[in-house]
Order: sequence, then C-alpha cells, then structure tokens
Amino acid sequence: MVGLKVLRQRYTADREAVTEFRREAELGRTLRHQNIVPIFDVAEDHGTHYIAMEFVEGGNLRDFIQIRKKLSPRDAVKCVLDIAEGLEYALTKGATHRDLKMTNVLMSSTGVAKLADFGLASISSDGRETESAARALEYAALEKNTGAPRDDPRSDLYFLGTIFYELLTGTPPLARTRRSEEHTS
Repeated sequence: MVGLKVLRQRYTADREAVTEFRREAELGRTLRHQNIVPIFDVAEDHGTHYIAMEFVEGGNLRDFIQIRKKLSPRDAVKCVLDIAEGLEYALTKGATHRDLKMTNVLMSSTGVAKLADFGLASISSDGRETESAARALEYAALEKNTGAPRDDPRSDLYFLGTIFYELLTGTPPLARTRRSEEHTS
C-alpha cells in the first residue's frame, strides 16, 4: 500500500508549480531515514501529477493532539527526538525542511514520528542550500524579524520547539494564520 500526493488540477497548467512539485519528489527520493516518509516515485498520468510515498497508517500530529489533547512528557520527548533525528539526517544531506509544523509530521500507528512534505525544503545538487525555493510564512517572518540567515537550520529547531510546546500543553504557542500580512509585521 502506498500514499499518493496529487498536484491539484488547477496547478497542472502552471509550469512552475509542476516543477516545484517534481523538485519536492526528487529531494524526497534522496532522503532515506526511519523518521522521514520515503518517496518511491514521481510521475504523471493523463495530466495528473503525483508522488507515490510510503503510506503511514496513523495521522498527522495536529489530528493526533486533537484526539489526545496533549502528551505525557515522556511521549512528547520521544516524538520530538524522532523529528530531531529526521531533521539531523536531512541536514547531513544539505536539506532544511522550511515548513515544519504539526500537519507535516505523521505519527505512525506504532508510535514513530515521521517528517513529511519537504516541498519547501532547500537543497542543491552540491548539498548547499538554494536561494530559489519558497519558504513557509512562519519561516519568512522568523527570518525577517530576527535577522536569521535565509534557510538557517536553527529555524527548523525553533519550530520543533513550538511543536514540543504544543505536544506538552495541547495549545499552539503561536496563533495559526494563513495570511502573510499577519506574519510579517
């Protein structure tokens, strides 16, 4: 059984969107770690672009916390360690996640946290971070407001800390928003 991530039909005519979608898959194919959801293939069939990846039976951390409300300190630490190990491995390959949040971490039915959606990740063929890829709104605001270098791996650690906080308290430390102007002031 595999999971499929499908590029929405409204983006299939956008060459840049297709390129970024394929770039995510190609990056994901290079990352093989027990705490990163592996990507097996990227393809297109009759105009539908998709990524085939491991099917993780379970759910994302946001759904998990909505059900459980919060985790014990021991369970939260185990989850955060899983995420940190996946991030560390990706960094050894020259990649920063750049969109670390509760919905981009899957919790398997066996209790293993796995990073997903490296769609905003940044890497180049020689292992150096690239300047061209986009970054999540939260990352852009953090970099702008702190002067941190673009795609600094410490940003992933900062957002790992926000996940840890939410796992322990059941409440996000930062208000959720979808509007960029709310993040850049």
